[in-house]
Amino acid sequence: MTSAERGSDYSIWSFCYAKGQVPRDFIEGSPVGSNQGMLQIPMVYSVIAAPASARRRAVYLVDTGFAAALSMTGRTFADVESPAAILAKVELEPRDVKTILLTHMHFDHVGNIEAFPEAVILLQRSEYEGWKRVLETISDQPHDKKNWTLSSMNLEDIGRLDRAVADGRVTFIDGTHEVCPGIKLHLAADTHTFGSQWIEVSTPAGPYVIAGDSIVSFANLERMWPPGYHQGNAWNLLDTYRRVKATIGEGSTERVVPGHDMGLFRRFPSWISGRNPVAEVHVASGQRSFSVRQ
Repeated sequence: MTSAERGSDYSIWSFCYAKGQVPRDFIEGSPVGSNQGMLQIPMVYSVIAAPASARRRAVYLVDTGFAAALSMTGRTFADVESPAAILAKVELEPRDVKTILLTHMHFDHVGNIEAFPEAVILLQRSEYEGWKRVLETISDQPHDKKNWTLSSMNLEDIGRLDRAVADGRVTFIDGTHEVCPGIKLHLAADTHTFGSQWIEVSTPAGPYVIAGDSIVSFANLERMWPPGYHQGNAWNLLDTYRRVKATIGEGSTERVVPGHDMGLFRRFPSWISGRNPVAEVHVASGQRSFSVRQ
């Protein structure tokens, strides 16, 4: 019996919390995206939540964004909004989040964990240990984004995560893991990073995938073409695309939340709130829609 058949259902909202500019092939791949100028991308995190009517409402946050950061392109990010401002768009607060599902440890996904001091963090062990191992090798190299190893890392974020580990707030995952009925973590080893993971959410309408940067754009999945920037193995990325397609079914890419694609806010019902758009990916039974009132 599947999780959906057992009655689990969750709403999914995905938020643009800031905007960046990168060369198109950075996201869509080289050479298919080369020499096509700059591409605006959203910085994204998502909420998976039981209906507001649920007796004991569970709220999961997929990644935590950043408070302030500089892109490896040298550009600053536009329209940055805080977790409190973002969650308020769907009538939630940071204190409602009890579990954080970190897809990987790049700066735009692991910043802001201090905004959720009571939340447990689920992270693949291979992701944490991989970065800790490689960071030991760069003592004689620049400790900024001129160093490829640190091109998507903030050392301050690693320190905060280390403290969370010491405080017992981090649960390390090894491979596939069912968080609860209806929410499952899948390891994408040596893809975008050492131990990236993507999240499968079962609903009566079928499974959805919140991909993190295992899939950064719809074009990656639809063309089977890895992005120009990643810190792992491109062949493993292609295998991850196949696994995601097998999970959601061929032709069902409309049930994927990629890591950095403005198309997310065109393919799903969405609205602008504050400085940025919100995508209403799925509305659970018993949960009112926020997009219809906009």
